[in-house]
Amino acid sequence: MISVIIPVFNGEKYLDECLSSVNHTGIEIIVVNDASTDNSITIAKKYTDKIITISKSGPVIARNTGLKSASGEYVMFMDADDVLVDNAFDILTQQIKDFDAVIGLRQDFISPDCVDNYTPVSEQKKSSHGVISGCALLKKTVFDTVGDFDSDLMCGDGYDWLLRAEKNGVKINKIDSVICRRRLHNSNMGRTLKAQECADYVKIIRKHFTKKN
Repeated sequence: MISVIIPVFNGEKYLDECLSSVNHTGIEIIVVNDASTDNSITIAKKYTDKIITISKSGPVIARNTGLKSASGEYVMFMDADDVLVDNAFDILTQQIKDFDAVIGLRQDFISPDCVDNYTPVSEQKKSSHGVISGCALLKKTVFDTVGDFDSDLMCGDGYDWLLRAEKNGVKINKIDSVICRRRLHNSNMGRTLKAQECADYVKIIRKHFTKKN
């Protein structure tokens, strides 16, 4: 079984499309409701009974909370506004084999309701392999070695976790297949929390790349 963990805070606008792309045989969907006040829970109930509600804590703590309830041998993390490609699970399960994790690529797309301008190339740009949410299938047991996502971070927790995983000898298969389509819209955290994102990445760089005397 694969457990897919999806934090959501007031995600009613895109959640149905996200959950529909994840809803396959053998998939355990875990929605972690981060104190939503909209219809997110109603939408989630169409796809799963495993809905965990927490006080407003942010996506990192929501991911860690969902992980503790996961029953699958493998886990995947999704953002509530993104969409998996049709054959995502087939690609990932075929490629994990003797590895602890497999990480693919994501492709940006501009949401039809977006009123702001994005550069045209953004719709075709593929991310690096530093992304976990929506792109990675992980053996649940690797968290026993690496630990949870760093709850002191608001952004970049996946990148930080991957750096820790590599330091701990986790075997990662990086593939060039697009696994997830990331929605660009007016409320992306990278836009609304830009200063926090910059601060968190500086923290990650200092943590992993600053030489200690």
